[in-house]
Amino acid sequence: MERSDLPQPVLEPLAEWLAAHDEAAPGVVEGLYVVGSIALSDWTPHSDIDIVAVVADPSDPDLIGDLEAAQSVVRNRIGPSIDGPYVGWGDLVVPAMAVQRPWVLDGEYHVDGESFEINPVTWFTLATYGIAIRGDAPDQIGVSHDLEERRSWVVGNLDTYWRGVGEALAAGLAASDEPEFGGEILEWVALGVARMLYTFETGDVTSKSGAGRWAAERIPDHAGLFTRAVEVRASRGQVARDLLARAADVTLEIVDAVTTPR
Repeated sequence: MERSDLPQPVLEPLAEWLAAHDEAAPGVVEGLYVVGSIALSDWTPHSDIDIVAVVADPSDPDLIGDLEAAQSVVRNRIGPSIDGPYVGWGDLVVPAMAVQRPWVLDGEYHVDGESFEINPVTWFTLATYGIAIRGDAPDQIGVSHDLEERRSWVVGNLDTYWRGVGEALAAGLAASDEPEFGGEILEWVALGVARMLYTFETGDVTSKSGAGRWAAERIPDHAGLFTRAVEVRASRGQVARDLLARAADVTLEIVDAVTTPR
């Protein structure tokens, strides 16, 4: 996808994001790249906008306040959350690693801890599917990506994050007698773990909807679960508790299948 193909509800917030940063910190943002669902052609009106922003020196303490001021303007002016890390060019040409950089999640600016989005899958998505809003094309900036690093990261993410998600969902359902729940829960769990399995098995990345369609063929016994998850991503709505219970079980099955030594 090219920048010119982006829908106006995406282009306009990005233009405002750049304007806010250029006003608060002139010349600091040298590159801005769209990743996530938009770059993977799976944008919906309720999607966040996932980015990687490149600044001259993200470790400069004098820059922290300028970025925070810009982000305050963004949060007050722009509807959809524009989330992601602020990194340096040098961060992109080496394997994605745990490094403390400013980052934004759900519209909130952070300087403590580590950005989850600094990982091998994000780097691969940027290199392969990223859309340049400012800066050279992604295939011209030498973004580091390696198949085994990507697969290894997926295994760790499944074991440390998605296992907990599956267990927490099962426990939450056991403690509730509600017959229906918001479809966004099914979307998040079923399509999220499907994306991890897709990358583990193919080495590529795909969108949530793409992963759901792939998983419906890959795991035909649960085709209905993944098909319904793709449907609610597009239309939202409610889903029955038994479908969420199946999502919890399938999540743990996928985690065990990928992480258990063979």
